[in-house]
Amino acid sequence: MSGEVRAGVSFDLATSNVVAPLGLAKLREIFDSRVQLRLDADPDQRIDAQMTVHGLPGLRYAKMTSSMNVSLERSPQMLVDGEDDVCLILSRGGPISIEQRHRQSQASDGEAVLLVYREAATLRFSAMNYVAIRVPHDALAPVTKDLAAYAGRHIQRDTQALGLLDAYLRALPDLITDPTLKGLVTTHVYDLMALAIGASREASEIAAQRSLKAARLQTIKAALAKDRDLTVHQIAMGQGVTPRYVQKLFDEAGTTFTEYVLSLRLDAAHAMLASPRFAHWSITAVSNEAGFGDLSYFNRRFKARYGLTPSDVRARSGA
Repeated sequence: MSGEVRAGVSFDLATSNVVAPLGLAKLREIFDSRVQLRLDADPDQRIDAQMTVHGLPGLRYAKMTSSMNVSLERSPQMLVDGEDDVCLILSRGGPISIEQRHRQSQASDGEAVLLVYREAATLRFSAMNYVAIRVPHDALAPVTKDLAAYAGRHIQRDTQALGLLDAYLRALPDLITDPTLKGLVTTHVYDLMALAIGASREASEIAAQRSLKAARLQTIKAALAKDRDLTVHQIAMGQGVTPRYVQKLFDEAGTTFTEYVLSLRLDAAHAMLASPRFAHWSITAVSNEAGFGDLSYFNRRFKARYGLTPSDVRARSGA
């Protein structure tokens, strides 16, 4: 995989106020060197694009946001570069069309197309709003029925693995530093991509047990990060599963639903106590805001977690 990037790398292509030829030339240069696709667009249109790229070992995923209408080409002449990746392109707005292997497919919002780099292809975007997940061909070939046969194909919105893959990527932090976590994320993405594309029966069984659960747990954690007051029953209803299944996901991760929510609430309280913004708040007010109804219970669990009382944390931070 050429153009490898380290985790968290991003670059801004916001060029809405740049003279069109200059902005378009920059955009073409980036796609040539980093994406290995040739970009073509009407130079009279507004040139505005923003791309964020994240790289992990054996995985690269990028988010593009733009109002531009463009075409991207992987010409027969470009195949000599030896690029042998597979790229799942998921629409988050405008339609995407692809021509590859004498096949034409189109994806609308929430759907995807598959680009195989070892073969010529043409992509067209009516507004470039998409997420691209790019992995080595050899990472997916052993676990899919016939990867080459899926070149240029359309993946429907109601494909469960595609929806979980999208949710999983949305929930990932911008920067992952732990090598073990990097490997786990890459494995989960491989599994979900294989399931979305068409995994072999054996690979499907393995991936379904491993990555669908991981992706669902990640989605649940993301929901709890936004609302710490969600109950296990509300989470289960939102996921279309039973409360016991939700609890089992946390059990298999080495914790419980209750302990995980408690951890989120304690972290929120600690952040407020250390922040000057909440210096005028009483300890009781902070406790209530974080989701604790019992002050003595909050004090006890807070000290057990941090080895300090809430007042100690506030005093040390100078808040």
